[in-house]
Order: sequence, then C-alpha cells, then structure tokens
Amino acid sequence: MRVVRETERSLTVELQELTVTMLLDGVTMMGADCLRGPEGFALGATDLVDGRLPLPVRAFLVQGPAGCLLIDAGAGNAWHKGLGRLPEALAEAGLGPQEVDVVALTHTHIDHISGLVDRDGGLAFPNAHRVLVATEELMAFRDEPRMIPVLPRLVPLEQGDGPLPGVVAVNAPGHSPGHMAFLVEGRLLIWGDLVHHPVQFAQPKVTWKFDEDPDQARATRGALFDRVVDEGWLVAGAHLPHPGIGRLERDGDAYAYHSATR
Repeated sequence: MRVVRETERSLTVELQELTVTMLLDGVTMMGADCLRGPEGFALGATDLVDGRLPLPVRAFLVQGPAGCLLIDAGAGNAWHKGLGRLPEALAEAGLGPQEVDVVALTHTHIDHISGLVDRDGGLAFPNAHRVLVATEELMAFRDEPRMIPVLPRLVPLEQGDGPLPGVVAVNAPGHSPGHMAFLVEGRLLIWGDLVHHPVQFAQPKVTWKFDEDPDQARATRGALFDRVVDEGWLVAGAHLPHPGIGRLERDGDAYAYHSATR
C-alpha cells in the first residue's frame, strides 16, 4: 500500500489496480456509556474527551478501471452536528458526486445511509444506478422515508458478491443483522462498524450500545480480527482513528492497531 494523497478530510492509498480514498464525514461525541464491557471494564482518562467519546464517521471510495464504488454515504444532515461533510471531503480528494457509479452499504444505520440524499431531498449521487444493501436489511432501508428517492436503485447484496471488480462482500453480522465488510484486492478489509473505539483492540469483548446483537458482534469481531492478522490484511473502518486505515497485529491476548500514516 502506498499513500498517494492526504488532505484534512481525505486519504488516498494505492493498492494494485485499485485506489481507496477515506472520506471524513465529520466527528461527533457520544456518551461514555455507549461502550459496554465485561465486569470490571473501565475507560481510561485518555479514552475520553471532556468525558465523552469522539466518534469519527467515515466513508470509503474505491476506484479502478471498471468504475467508482462508494462504501457508505455518511450521516448527511440527519444526525448530529458536525457531520454531513462528505461532499467537502470528496472535493478535497479532487472528486465529485457525479463520479460515483455504485454505492454499497455496510449496513443501514443513520450515519451510513443518510448521505445518499442531499439537503433538498434529491439523489446525492445521481449517476449511482445501483445501491447495494444486504438482503437482511432491505426492509429497514425501505422503511426509512428519507430513502424514497433511492428505492428504484436498490439491489440486494449477499456474501461473496462483487460490487466492483476486485471488491468482495464479507459477512460481518452482529452490529446489525446484515452487516457487511468489503475486501479490496484481497489486501484491505473495509469493515464498517466492526470497531467503534480503539479500546476494542485491547479489549475485543467490549461492545457498543447500538450493537443489535452484542454477543454476535463480539464473536464476529474476534473471528475477523484473527483472520485479518493471519491473512496480513490492512483494515479500514467507519469509526477508526485518523486516518481510518491501518494495520492490526496481535498483542498478547489482545490486538494493537497502527494507523496507515505511522
């Protein structure tokens, strides 16, 4: 992997034929009670900022000869203040919304789908003729009134599907029923909400308040952590520390994460 461009809100890395660009939608703050651990779990002073948890929200753009794939779409103007800056991140990366050919969602929570619709209620990515959503979450997507303009472009997504040549969907359930990760060129796993805070590397059993099935989320995280390390994959995540792309290694019975720019 080679870093080819970095701005305040974006980081572009080159793999082989494909490039991946991290796009920062913004940063919000969450309550410390969002992290839930086993008995005796406690956050350290360095885990918090003014008693709260910083939560970056990121999307990822994969570009190659066959087109341009956006993985997740940010929070738009539907969630917390400080989010909805995906258009600015795209511009910093030298890109525009019209360049996106297809969108694939890791899951259908508000901070991942809302940016599909612009502030006027129109399509934020007008040339994205397919929006891929896990079969298990199609109903949840259809039930969201904001997504009505997107419905004609909705396509079911299953394990093993390739939304773009060189990109494969990988089941990662727990945080949501159809939560998906995406493996890019067999080298970089974009894992959505597998991790919400760095404390989950040192303590992988810690879960998140909004995990729909905490036990399954915990099991999925452990299995994918092991697979990432064994395969030597790089990782990228919606809520990882700056710049949202890095590598994972074992650290005793736990794991350590190192950012791509270190």
